[in-house]
Amino acid sequence: MKLSQLPQSSLAKQLFTSLSQCSDVDTAFYFNNREYPWQTVKTVVARLDRVLSEQQLGYQGQVAFVARNRPMHISCLWSLLITDRCASMIHGYQSTAKIIKDIQQAGFTVVLADEQDWNEELTAAAQALNCLGIAIGSNDIEVRTQPSDPASTAQPYCDDDTAAAIETLSSGTTGAPKRIQLSRRNLAASTNAAVQSVSQMNSGARTPIISVLPLSNISGVYATTPALAMAMPLAILDKFQLDDWLALVERFQPATADVPPAALASLYQRQLPAEKFRSIKVIRTGAAPLDKKVQAYFQNELGIPVNLSYGASEFCGVITTWTMADLQAYSATKMGSCGRALPGVALRITDPDSGEVLPPDHVGRLEAKVDRVGPEWIATSDQARIDRDGFMWFEGRLEETIFRGGFKLSPLLIAEQIRLHPDLTDAAVIGVDDPRLGQIPVAVVVAKSPDQKPDDTELTDFLRHHLSAPEIPSQFIYVDTLPRTASYKISLVELQQLIERSR
Repeated sequence: MKLSQLPQSSLAKQLFTSLSQCSDVDTAFYFNNREYPWQTVKTVVARLDRVLSEQQLGYQGQVAFVARNRPMHISCLWSLLITDRCASMIHGYQSTAKIIKDIQQAGFTVVLADEQDWNEELTAAAQALNCLGIAIGSNDIEVRTQPSDPASTAQPYCDDDTAAAIETLSSGTTGAPKRIQLSRRNLAASTNAAVQSVSQMNSGARTPIISVLPLSNISGVYATTPALAMAMPLAILDKFQLDDWLALVERFQPATADVPPAALASLYQRQLPAEKFRSIKVIRTGAAPLDKKVQAYFQNELGIPVNLSYGASEFCGVITTWTMADLQAYSATKMGSCGRALPGVALRITDPDSGEVLPPDHVGRLEAKVDRVGPEWIATSDQARIDRDGFMWFEGRLEETIFRGGFKLSPLLIAEQIRLHPDLTDAAVIGVDDPRLGQIPVAVVVAKSPDQKPDDTELTDFLRHHLSAPEIPSQFIYVDTLPRTASYKISLVELQQLIERSR
């Protein structure tokens, strides 16, 4: 594995050393009934470095990466990190027009994308933008477009640990979504924290880590980078499919499982026998609220504790989680909590209006001080509460609060109660403008069966037993599935558009 220059940052050195020590013949990835050895990873790492260094451009430090959950893509991400380059992530599962818009807005001069993404439209746009375009094939990497003026794209090499390792679009936890740069130092710290957590929960097991989180999202980066640091193989799904995931679980018998809340809800609907999950000792989840009845099913009926964590791109990863000791002691009595703050993390709850720090068990704005990010308190857009034992509960987004007349309503709470109806499987609620009340809640729901859809009157009567009058939605809209983002969160933009079309 010959590189254009030796890694300089601590993160790059750590990952380079780990990869160098991997046996060439051992399996690094399991994907689509094929095994990829570590030798393939090493070849890709060196090949991408060579392409980025030899195209008459010199060193290229920042790369727009249209990332997908595939072995060659993960290997390319590792190559960028090992060679101290910045991977600026762009969602691959979107239209070509949107990909081009992302590239234009950020002014990228190097674009790395799968060969299937390099259609005529993207190729023409890359040429017009004077970009170096690189295609990721199933077995190799090749140049698709070359800049007419190479000198204009040259970037200086930086060996500073504070330089960006990853740039990704935030989830909006601390405000409107924006591009967040995560430094090499911060990514190294969060990677090491993840390694400790995985090692503890796996109890030394070396079974492959099943990766279903999107690589273009920070959750996917955090799921795959520790695997390289630990020299652990990955079993990958290009997109999450329930049956495919169950097949991987059956094949590899993992001790832990990383499953998004929406996927856990789908598993709950299947009501599968406990035998299907016999190897799993703990389930890790996060990135979105988890329905209480879903968590209760796994913990009470299947006997699998659920490690519900909380984090954000702005914090360089997870900042609250559960230890195995906490799960054993508190999983039954503190169900729904996102765990306690990690070492190096301080949390507090403040009044959204006055900024006053609130006492335990009061709901308010969540603020965090994270050593790996800096010394300042960071105010999120999330509502939460922290009990006297330090356990944190996520209570919804401040910006999503519905103001109906003089009432403040939580769309998450309303949706949770709607899902209690026996004929429904899922629900989401947002506020829409109303000339008289300011806003009113509207629900988008999914029925178990197309032939058993409760009408508005039946749903309203049902909810009167669970919600106050102002909380009851003014309209119920049926869909086959709820719109979700690449990180499996409810897509509020698509939800709003869906409701507008239905009104």
